[in-house]
Amino acid sequence: MKKILLATTALAGFAGAAAAEVSLSGYAEIGVFGGDAVDTQFHSDLDVTFTLSGESDSGLSFGASIDLDEVGDDANATGGDPISHTGRGSGTEEHAVWVSGSFGKVTLGDTDGALDWAVSEIYSGSAINDDHSTHAGAYWNTGLDGTYDGQVMRYEYSFGDFGVAISAELDDTGTGDAVLGLGFKWSGDMGGTAVSAGIGHQSNGTVDVTAVSLGATLAGGFSANLGFADGDLTATGSGAVAESWWGLGVAYTSGALTVGANYGTFDLGAAGDQSGWGLVVNYDLGGGAVAQVGYGDGDAASSNGSGDQTWSAGLALSF
Repeated sequence: MKKILLATTALAGFAGAAAAEVSLSGYAEIGVFGGDAVDTQFHSDLDVTFTLSGESDSGLSFGASIDLDEVGDDANATGGDPISHTGRGSGTEEHAVWVSGSFGKVTLGDTDGALDWAVSEIYSGSAINDDHSTHAGAYWNTGLDGTYDGQVMRYEYSFGDFGVAISAELDDTGTGDAVLGLGFKWSGDMGGTAVSAGIGHQSNGTVDVTAVSLGATLAGGFSANLGFADGDLTATGSGAVAESWWGLGVAYTSGALTVGANYGTFDLGAAGDQSGWGLVVNYDLGGGAVAQVGYGDGDAASSNGSGDQTWSAGLALSF
């Protein structure tokens, strides 16, 4: 949804490059948030992304991106999602470089492993504090991404409605085995219903995660997404060891309005279950502005630092 903030600059005729482009986009948030573990407080956030792309004389495409996350409110700076799902207030810097051609596409840097690339999340809409997607039952199909330094190399290839990817994340210290991933996904139309499916697996030889997703969007604006993951999982918020997770998300979109709800639960084995649910309402005001309201509730702490029950309301602004 991000729009160009600075006019694209075209560079040509150097180092054998046929053409190159550099663009700048921005994203900001303003509003309030709260929960049973924090007082109601103001929230602001700013994110700037530089995107570079080009093409060689032989037709090889290449590019890079760098995401600069500005410091936001204090609560999010200390209570942000540990796997950078929100990234707010952390002052983080993420970057990735890619090359592509008839052989497929190779990406290296802060990018998704093959599992996350192939398997869709159950969440619709957005909230300025991600309340609907950070509750105790939330899972984001991250697999084993971030096991080491978070620098992932992924190769992907698409043919028709199908796509396949493999990935690797290395332990730079040389003490751990690489995290290897494999993912497949498909999307198509079935009688006017857009359907998608994905499956992915990641392992470092000691721990592993397998996940699947199935989604459908009907012509009338209704959509549903189902997800399941099995293996060595960590439950959101509590950090408890989980054997599996499943979740369901539904949404309705009509014009500028999107309303979504979701439920997820972790199987903690002998310790029982850990569950949570979320609600989100978005209204597109046009011009890059979206009004957002989010709510999350679970039987353990959320990962946005606001407690078991969290909420937020405000505007998301894309430039």
